[in-house]
Formats: sequence, structure tokens, C-alpha cells
Amino acid sequence: MVSIQQIAPVPPTERPAGKVSCRQIEMAHLPEIVNLLAMGFPRRSRVYWENGLHRLAQYRPPEGFPQFGYMLRVGERPIGVHLLISSPLPDGDAPLVRCNGSSWYVEESFRSYGLLLLIRATRQQPAMYTNISPRPETLPIIEAQGFRKYSQGMFVALPVLTHSHTPVRHFLTKRSQWEAAGVRAQDIRLLSDHADFGCLPLWWETTADSQVMIFRRRLIKSCLPCAQLIYCRSLEALEENMGAVGRYLAARGMPLVLVPSDRPLRGVPGRFFPDKMPMYAKGPRAPRIGDLSYTEAALLGL
Repeated sequence: MVSIQQIAPVPPTERPAGKVSCRQIEMAHLPEIVNLLAMGFPRRSRVYWENGLHRLAQYRPPEGFPQFGYMLRVGERPIGVHLLISSPLPDGDAPLVRCNGSSWYVEESFRSYGLLLLIRATRQQPAMYTNISPRPETLPIIEAQGFRKYSQGMFVALPVLTHSHTPVRHFLTKRSQWEAAGVRAQDIRLLSDHADFGCLPLWWETTADSQVMIFRRRLIKSCLPCAQLIYCRSLEALEENMGAVGRYLAARGMPLVLVPSDRPLRGVPGRFFPDKMPMYAKGPRAPRIGDLSYTEAALLGL
């Protein structure tokens, strides 16, 4: 496991002299980056950031894209950070990379340099850039850069009460089971990667079809367990199978399911919260709603 030892940060009020520069985060910088993230996001523990950066260290991004993201420095001291999680996406005959920007923070006395991080992190083409957890105060900045809202809100579902349209024959959750069932290699990689990230990957077979879905355990208000949707083929496929999936998740202590969406789910009991956790993107096409694979939701947990 990556060793991330604590280094006492310089108090942000003590602004050092020197030139501000922007560069990629490397393994050697991780202890200081953990300190910076813990300072910028005090509701998250150091262990949370250590675990998240460890997962990023084990993941191989597409060639030419950073392992962790970018940082601002004065001399050798980091004063700003912007994580970037990149993954390949199919786009017809042309390759496309999705880059999910996460955990932007710059020390207050250097805040005016923060735009450098965003510009540096969004200059590679062709790529689709997403921000799935923007802070309200950053919206004018990202909108000025060309980001547009693509997911309007959050649907909180109670799927255990949903009627199952098609009975599920098998729920398979392990690589050996997926291989024995003849699951496609690209789907096995998707499922296996997210199992390593700490998610709950599911493959199942019905009389009519087979499905891949991925969820991550979360707590609402720090106490109510639920599952957040990380990946499904489409919202329509989710609606069709929500009853069986809901009962499977409820049996494992997750009676509620959080679904980022631009509408209520049809035929599924629950409530749609518009403008709750809206998501933004820029690039040659909009992301598909229902796909948060290889994003901060999967690797870090929102």
C-alpha cells in the first residue's frame, strides 16, 4: 500500500515568497497533498484522503493524462490541488477520454491563482470534462469556462416496493462467477475495477437480458444507509429492474437508492429533488446520465 505519512502543513496565513507554478501531482507529493486536502475539506478525515489517493495510485489512467491531477506550488510547498480522474470512453470510431475534476482547493491567500488549476486540468483534447460535485461558489467560474448542467438533481428511491417486470435468474458479484458466466471482457474489467474501488458490482441474468450495475454504499445525514448508483446501462434499464435490485440491496442493509437524474424514475416509489447535487460537463458531447464509473463518486465516495 502507498505510504502517506503526515507532514505538518505550513499555516495558510504565513504566505511564503516565491513564484507560483502549476504541475502534475506525483507520488512523492502525496503526504503534502493529503494535508492540503484535509485542510480544505475539514469534514473529511486524513484516512479518507489517504484511501482515495491510494486507489488513484493503483489505477492506470489513459496515456498522456495525469495519475492524480494537478497542484499549485510556491517554491516546493503545495498551496493548491485539483484531482483529475481520467478514463477512456467509447465514442464511435474516435477515442474519447472523460476527465472528472474533483476536490479543488487553494489556500485563501493564493485563491486568485485558482483559475490556473482549472485551465491546466481542462486543456487536453479530445476529452469530456465533468464536475459532479461543484461547490456553489465555484459555479460562476466553471460556467464561464463552458461547463453546462447535464444532470438536474437526485432521485431518492425506495425500490423494494417496486414491481419486478422480469424475474432475475442470477446475481453474480465475483470475478470467477463473471468469467464462468461468459461476461464480456470489458464488462469484467469495469466490474473488477469498481470492486477494487470499494463499490458493489452486480451482473445478473434475466429471461430476456443481462445487466451490469454498480452501486456504492453511502450514509444520508451520516446515519441512514443507502446505495448510490454508480453505473447502469440506462435509466430505462434501471426502471425495468429496480424491484429485484432494490430487494437485493435492502437485504444488505441499503433500503434507499440515490440516483442522479434529470427526472423522477417511472414506476419507482420515491422523491425527485431538483437541483440536489447537479452535475456539469463540457466537451464534444454530454455524459450519459447513469454513468459515474471512474469518477470521484466511485473512487472517493461523495
